[in-house]
Amino acid sequence: MTALRKMIGPAIILLALYACENDMQAIMKLDQKAAAVEEGVEIESFFSQGGKVKAKLTAPTMDRHLDRPAYVEFNDGLKVYSYNDSLQVESTVTARYGKYFEHDENVFLRDSVVVVNKEGKRLDCNELNWDSKRGKFYSNKAVRISTPTDTIYGTGLESNQDFSDYNIINPQGQVLVQDSTLQ
Repeated sequence: MTALRKMIGPAIILLALYACENDMQAIMKLDQKAAAVEEGVEIESFFSQGGKVKAKLTAPTMDRHLDRPAYVEFNDGLKVYSYNDSLQVESTVTARYGKYFEHDENVFLRDSVVVVNKEGKRLDCNELNWDSKRGKFYSNKAVRISTPTDTIYGTGLESNQDFSDYNIINPQGQVLVQDSTLQ
């Protein structure tokens, strides 16, 4: 019985070592994939230009993918506040999904995208792109713009980033035009 116990102990150790053998290449690949994504929660980020705060981004989660081309995903939504030089909110942008492309500094927003500016104009759409170098929003999808007096529908849009000047590519609907001679 003692001789059997002496043989069982080393057999179990050898079996355990054999069962735990891993392919080092597989481990390295797994480690690289895990390291290729940085995750963040309760995100609050400020953007400045020329020493002045221009925008604030908040999001519940963020995943930064380091693979080329690098990008940042906001899978649980995001909200961006744009500020003027006096730190007053010029506009807000919300979406349920966002993707920031680090190389060209462009942003893609999807799913319940809403832009509201300080004048009360509101854009609702399902997809919106922001070209940060041109300072423009654009979309080729259906859009709805609500103002205090009108609601305009259309397909396609180009706008400046504070949404004070916009152009609907294919507008639809009625627009109230004020008579300029009544002033």
